[in-house]
Amino acid sequence: MKQRGPFRLFLKQPGGWRILAGGVIVFLLAMATITGSAWTSYKSEDLDLENLLVPPSAGWLKRLMTTEEGLRVQEQNKAGGRGQLNHVRPANADDEDLGFLGNDSAPEPAETPKATEATGKTHVLGTDKNGRDMLALLIAGARNCFLPGLVTCAFALGLGVPLGLFAGYYGGRVRKIVGTFNSTILSLPRLVLILVVICALEPNVYYTMGVLGATLIPRVSELIATRVRILSNMGFILAAKEAALSDFKILYRHLFWYQNRAVFFIQFSLIMAESILVETTLSYLQFGTKPPEVSWGNIIEGSQMSFFSGFYWITFFPAVAIILAILGFFYLGDGLNARLAWKEGR
Repeated sequence: MKQRGPFRLFLKQPGGWRILAGGVIVFLLAMATITGSAWTSYKSEDLDLENLLVPPSAGWLKRLMTTEEGLRVQEQNKAGGRGQLNHVRPANADDEDLGFLGNDSAPEPAETPKATEATGKTHVLGTDKNGRDMLALLIAGARNCFLPGLVTCAFALGLGVPLGLFAGYYGGRVRKIVGTFNSTILSLPRLVLILVVICALEPNVYYTMGVLGATLIPRVSELIATRVRILSNMGFILAAKEAALSDFKILYRHLFWYQNRAVFFIQFSLIMAESILVETTLSYLQFGTKPPEVSWGNIIEGSQMSFFSGFYWITFFPAVAIILAILGFFYLGDGLNARLAWKEGR
């Protein structure tokens, strides 16, 4: 009988395909974040000022995205600028009556030197109204969507996990104190808290993501505390106490790392997806990342009028990037959850 390889066995297990799909998207997002610093600031030589609002160069994308207005602008750019294109009135039936003038056809405009010169630049996803390459903008925007999400996870998991471990393991007064803290955080409206921080402090996306992480602490701590409360009465924890292991070793090694690390990574992926959604929304509302820093949200906000003018690619690609990034983290978290449930059920 032919044996299956480890990779195929991994895909056959519950959540395998979701973990693979989400992992690939998260890996690409991380690579874009690492290399995004090279694309964040644009110098004068980085702008292709002769190709403004150029549709994608890929054939099928060009056919899908380009409108008549987009083709007209592209022809203007090839002719050497917006003001150098000779507009030729299309022929119609009334022109037949002017044949006696000897102008049966309008003379073709003379070719300008710029019309025949090749710029040597290709824009796979097109350019925006400032001549910036859309692919470079997406890579630069990934950095300002991924890093603020890490700040959110640092607050939510860095405080939520210890509070949950202490509340579930010690119980009593510690559980009441943690429960009161969680109830206080949950009673505060998240949006109002974010707006207060924006108004009180210097507008900074990292401050905002820190507030978002603080509002997610109760969700993480309650989840961890519930699992730890059940595990604390099991035999292996009682045996560890009888063996005189320190509380730190029991909490970190047995209750967290052996029993709740999968929950940690699941919550990490879900919080990252939520933080990307919040960051792009705030950037679109001009409360998040500010220009000249690039974010997928402020790319869409700065090009919304271009969308209604027929230049769809400027908003289409950032929107697709946002959707894929959120789905990638959700698929990864959902796949890990399915894998955890399958292992615990065996």
